[in-house]
Amino acid sequence: MISYKNTSSIIIFCPPRKVTGGPEALHQLSNKLYELNYENVFMHYIPQRSNAKAKNYDVYKTREIKSFEDRPENILIIPESMTHLIKKYPQSQKIIWWLSVDFYKILMDYRIRKQSFFTKLFYQQKDREYYFEPLPNVFQWAQSFRSGVYLKDHGIPETQIDYVCDYINPQFTENSLPVSKDLNNKTILYNPKKGKKEIAALIQASPELKWIPIRNMNAVQIKELMAKSLLYVDFGENPGRDKMLRESVSQDCCIISGKNGSSAYYEDLMIPDGYKFNFREDRIPEIISKIKSVLEDYSQHIPHFKVYKEMVLGEEALFEKKLKEIFKIN
Repeated sequence: MISYKNTSSIIIFCPPRKVTGGPEALHQLSNKLYELNYENVFMHYIPQRSNAKAKNYDVYKTREIKSFEDRPENILIIPESMTHLIKKYPQSQKIIWWLSVDFYKILMDYRIRKQSFFTKLFYQQKDREYYFEPLPNVFQWAQSFRSGVYLKDHGIPETQIDYVCDYINPQFTENSLPVSKDLNNKTILYNPKKGKKEIAALIQASPELKWIPIRNMNAVQIKELMAKSLLYVDFGENPGRDKMLRESVSQDCCIISGKNGSSAYYEDLMIPDGYKFNFREDRIPEIISKIKSVLEDYSQHIPHFKVYKEMVLGEEALFEKKLKEIFKIN
């Protein structure tokens, strides 16, 4: 159990200048802790850079710290991409926030493989890595149901896992008015950084449809685009609960997705199974048919996404409740 005291500092490790779901979650955490009146909350960017906080996150309150003492009352929140730092701070309490289970193994293998011959004369990188050892002051947060499954598969008991999920950018929820759709807008939205091969195959098979990539946009622009659109398609790997999927349903987009990563679990993507597909070339006509059905009869499809939308809109309140439970003053 985390031991939080008035003298504790909460230090959030984060890569600099990154505009992706994981870094946004880490900045949201800082902001929410400040809203809950926790004072000694700091971002610690690794590697250190000037202007480390991306402009997109100016909406979140943060303070940066360059260095700190390794003390038992301190609480370090470390994303799964930086688990090699766990053993560097033996005295501090450490929380691993599993925002993406995939990057844990990918980046650990990369660090070991890329270690220089010179540094191997002094230490072995593999000895600095974290392998789910039962360390007394290491705690686990799962951002998704899938992350929880992964942790349990690696020997972490359910009782030692806290489920702490981030939430979509507040700009998507600040207007409580109902979304007004133009049913003649038959465009299909997608993230060009995800599921590139699958999306390319779908686009090639449907020259009569209009596909719009979401790129080089801020949160307000994405919200405006989604509010006008009927459908968002996603066949990405989705190592954690995907931000853009959640953003799209907040704006009453229907969703057609793959079954990769967290999308395979109903607990993470609460949409009927009929809108999820194991992508194969021979299933492309079936997927295109589903896309056309949604575009032609949106009003009949959108009620199937009510449960998922309600879950997404409730994530911030649940996040806040969980933080209050974890960081009780001892």
